[in-house]
Amino acid sequence: MGTWNWGPFDNDIAFDAVRQLADGTFRMDQFRFDCEQSRLDTEQLQVLVALAAVVNGYVPAQFESARAYEFGFKDRRWIEARVREAVAPTGSELYDMWKDAGELEQWLAATNKVVR
Repeated sequence: MGTWNWGPFDNDIAFDAVRQLADGTFRMDQFRFDCEQSRLDTEQLQVLVALAAVVNGYVPAQFESARAYEFGFKDRRWIEARVREAVAPTGSELYDMWKDAGELEQWLAATNKVVR
């Protein structure tokens, strides 16, 4: 995984997902289907954090057009519910990854700014 900072778009998988939102190739239905097949893994959780940030109006400057992606009502509620798993201290591979790296507090601070 390429990670260069703690922000919601500061890793390869989340950055790619937002780029796909911007260019119209992101498939929310496929992402939801994939997430329902098993426990959420680190990459899926990173995408969820990025999607929650976009839903809440945050996008990387170079992908401003991602704001135009139309999340349906059910998709928004689904993202809100599932992103809580990403920041939960129990059962989240992403939370554990940042904790093991010794950068949990920095990641939580950056994530909580954009995820409600």
